[in-house]
Amino acid sequence: KHPGRSPALAHLAWWPGAYSDADTTEYWVAASGAMYGIALHDNNFEVMIVDDADGGGPADGVVRFIAMPEGKTQTEFREQTRASTQAMAQAVFANEQHDCPKSISYMRTATELLAILGGCPGRERIPIEFQFTKTTAPAAPELEAADRAFSADTGKRAIEGWMAAFAPDGAMMRKTGRVERAQIPEVMTDVLAEGTLAWAPIASGVRDDIGFTVGKATFVKKGETAIA
Repeated sequence: KHPGRSPALAHLAWWPGAYSDADTTEYWVAASGAMYGIALHDNNFEVMIVDDADGGGPADGVVRFIAMPEGKTQTEFREQTRASTQAMAQAVFANEQHDCPKSISYMRTATELLAILGGCPGRERIPIEFQFTKTTAPAAPELEAADRAFSADTGKRAIEGWMAAFAPDGAMMRKTGRVERAQIPEVMTDVLAEGTLAWAPIASGVRDDIGFTVGKATFVKKGETAIA
């Protein structure tokens, strides 16, 4: 059992790691019961979550692939099939109501990770493929240091420390959707007033001028003990 992954995702143990092709680097990390994917392209990014819970609710055993291109529109795909042999492992997710893609498949071989997008108009018979090779991607220690400083400042100044880290066009990304900067105080003020939220990065990466951290958080409500 992986300490960062839900038992419902045990069949995806082959997936986490860092992968790249000429245009994209994808990082997959298991943390807090889910798997988090970050795709860094030359001029944009995508956030992905593989989880077995509906939104922020309790785990329900239905494995979902949630895609958020540039952290904006959120689309959910549900696992349809899975396969695993000594030579190959694969997971296929689908959403027939989505325009493009209608399916997302990840396949791992001994040397490659393939991401296959199917069902796009005009490409029904020829899916869009991304062919990645596994890489040892360097971490971004400067981003991890900034993340720890963000956590410390939030611990000291609550919502003021939280908001100080956001750019004017910044936003929060949650399973329930994107929260623009102007709405963040409405979402976070009461939470940060009720206790102490702290976190630390466990993975990071950077490509050109786009970077990320993935971490583990704890929330200590006033008068209570920490919960992850």
